[in-house]
Amino acid sequence: MAELVAAVGVPHSPHYPSQFPKDGPQPTSEHFRKVKKELDAARPDALIVIANDHFNTFFLNNFPTFAIGVAETSSGPNDQTKMPHYDLAVHSALASHVRKTGIGEGFDFAVTQEFGVDHAVLVPLHYLTDGVRTPVVPLWVNAFVKPLPLARRCYALGNMLKAAIASLPGNLRIGIVATGHFSLEIAGPRVEPGSRHGTPDIGWSRHVHSRIKNAEIGDLVAEATPERMWQAGNIGGELLNWIVLLGAVGNTRPCYLADHDDIDGHTFAAWRWN
Repeated sequence: MAELVAAVGVPHSPHYPSQFPKDGPQPTSEHFRKVKKELDAARPDALIVIANDHFNTFFLNNFPTFAIGVAETSSGPNDQTKMPHYDLAVHSALASHVRKTGIGEGFDFAVTQEFGVDHAVLVPLHYLTDGVRTPVVPLWVNAFVKPLPLARRCYALGNMLKAAIASLPGNLRIGIVATGHFSLEIAGPRVEPGSRHGTPDIGWSRHVHSRIKNAEIGDLVAEATPERMWQAGNIGGELLNWIVLLGAVGNTRPCYLADHDDIDGHTFAAWRWN
């Protein structure tokens, strides 16, 4: 059967590729390299990328709570992110199996068979893979359109992903990548004058970081109410992407966790088993 060999969580700011070269000396570049080292060591054959779309693949006339891409190929970024364009393979057999397993467990995925991906998917892949040659399965979570999905539902989605991987025939080695910030406000009332974005609740971000460090996932899921995430910014719901990943990881401490950055509301983490 297939196996989950690694899971990683990283931020996905669209400004990173133009600001931080992969081989640069900045902490952001270094953290991505350290996470990539763990992912490379696990040798995944496919990656499930858990992200939120920023009105580029979906829009308000059709904005799903959970969606999965089932196709042969995709490309991006389909927004204005200043980074290389990538054509990427989609692991359609894995995507179809996750979809079928999810529906059997009561997760009514929206499915798209023709799609592009934006910076939430491609910025992490830009840093964490060599040329985005590893086949991917994009799985989108609604992280900022009210009402948000409940954290416990996202955690259950992660449980389902782990079970789906374990039930897939063959010897596929699978990694999971979750992306997003814990505290982030974009063009909202809690942004400092003259700035486009900010981190209005760095204390919450630090608290989430501590919960992940100590594998206190049940407590985090209970605390991550929609109201609490909104307090952390109008993009604070990106924590839900991580909670899906934590549902697959379980109460396991990461093998790599960056020191918390008291400027940006995010972290870098990696788990590896094989």
